Amino acid sequence: MIKDFKKIVVAFFLSEFGRAMYFVSITWLLYQLTNDPMYTGLLVSLGFLPGLVMNVFFGVVVDRFDRKKLSVLANLLSTTAMLSLLIYFLFGVVEPWFIMGVHMVLQMSGSLFRPAIQAFMAERFPKEQLPKVFSQSSSAAIVGGLLGASLGGLIISMISISGSMAIVTGSFAIASIALLLIQHVAKERAEAVVETSIITDIVEGFSYLKQNRFLLGLFVIMFNGQLVFHTSLGFLSVYTIDYLQQTAAVYGLLDATISVGGVIAGLLGTWWWKVGKNRLAIYSLLLVLIGLLGVGMAQALPIVFAGIFLIGLGTTWIRVLLQAVQQMATDANYHGRMASYRMIGNQGSVVVSAPIIGWIAAEYGANYIYLSLMLPISLCILFAIFQSRQKSFIQMTNQAA
Repeated sequence: MIKDFKKIVVAFFLSEFGRAMYFVSITWLLYQLTNDPMYTGLLVSLGFLPGLVMNVFFGVVVDRFDRKKLSVLANLLSTTAMLSLLIYFLFGVVEPWFIMGVHMVLQMSGSLFRPAIQAFMAERFPKEQLPKVFSQSSSAAIVGGLLGASLGGLIISMISISGSMAIVTGSFAIASIALLLIQHVAKERAEAVVETSIITDIVEGFSYLKQNRFLLGLFVIMFNGQLVFHTSLGFLSVYTIDYLQQTAAVYGLLDATISVGGVIAGLLGTWWWKVGKNRLAIYSLLLVLIGLLGVGMAQALPIVFAGIFLIGLGTTWIRVLLQAVQQMATDANYHGRMASYRMIGNQGSVVVSAPIIGWIAAEYGANYIYLSLMLPISLCILFAIFQSRQKSFIQMTNQAA
């Protein structure tokens, strides 16, 4: 079990390393090519669109088939997408719409990878260990993201975009090998012996979710965390160039600072769980709100870095710890579907909001990206206060990690 967990940690680290380096490089390049925040908004929005549609089916696929093999398949798809982009750049052709197409494939593969690997971990490890397992694997992923973002900014400044894409391709390939080497026999699931159609499984999954308002409440809080996290990352290049008027190296460091916040959140996840208990979502959202205010109002780099750090810290606690609560509260036969349905809300919020936020940035300034995000977070805090008083939430979060 320990060896398998180490391989999962390596896969998380390398996958997020490659994803972060890719995103830093592509968003910077796209804005340099177009000089228009609307293109960045389209990149962020369209990237999530295929996954938003396919998540309904991915959940059923994860619940029906071997979760380890699906995780490997998703990483191999990411490797193939990055290889095509690398070849494209080596020929010296740069076209925004091709970049967006590859980005959509990469995001779709991530939409399969996340529920598959989360369900795989929930299947592989005892339930009482899940908060620690999710927190530590998240730490590995965020450390990878930290290094990927930092190096991405430096590499595009000092070498080339092609060099960055080559490293990203290699990272995804090695992550696929790490997952492939895990010695694991999938557990038998009760529904595996029942012959049902995919549509039946989808309807059954939605019925399960409809009857479980506890999960619905978690999804509302988590999609707000994802909205802030992905929007902050997606528009950080625009914010750095237009509002801060800084270089790609500073952009990479800002991107890395979100990851630093995430690393700290991962390392202190079980401590935060014990401290916050049923109020952990409220406290985390308050940290995010303070961070958004600092980034939106200040141009002094120390304040901006502090605000970005708080955004990374708070959103990671929201995403990781509430995911652990979700997996603990979900029947084993529905792990894949519930993870995918959660991602429908996560990605749907970004698909809808990214073009609007791109327009806000073009009309009013890049700092208003972060100020506008304070509205949904403020509303989410009110909802989190309500949920913190529910008996099921209190019982679940009072369990020591």
